[in-house]
Amino acid sequence: MDPITIIIIVAGLLFAGVAYFIEDAFDKMLNPIFRLVGLKSSTGPLEIIAEHNDQFIELTIINNGKGKAMLAAVQVVGENGKKEFPVPCTSKIEAKEEVAEKKEKELRKHFLSKKIDQGSQKKVYLNSAKLDGCDLKSLSVLDMDGKHWSVTIK
Repeated sequence: MDPITIIIIVAGLLFAGVAYFIEDAFDKMLNPIFRLVGLKSSTGPLEIIAEHNDQFIELTIINNGKGKAMLAAVQVVGENGKKEFPVPCTSKIEAKEEVAEKKEKELRKHFLSKKIDQGSQKKVYLNSAKLDGCDLKSLSVLDMDGKHWSVTIK
């Protein structure tokens, strides 16, 4: 390799590193402002209460944060130790039935799209049969910032 190629590669890496640092710094400075306007998800705190039934689990998600909360997924650890992401249903009837793949995608999109206002709550239902063998103590909800919020089981 000639010296010009090495200099160009090093300059490119330095530029990428500086750009990443600046983007991260601006992101941390501007996120609180975006949250006030409703453009970014709140970091909580979220309170999640689960009521277990033979056919479904009802999750009540309460936003105790300063802004709107946007959720990403429900997570549980399966019997083999792998993380699983059960389908968050909008009603008890949906949670009791077998959900088709197309409907499953719609339910996941609905879960992602609905923000929870400050002081409000959202109810989500999970199929109990699909969670057989899973450690319900590991049940948690992920927000859009990647934070895990543990679930209190009644």
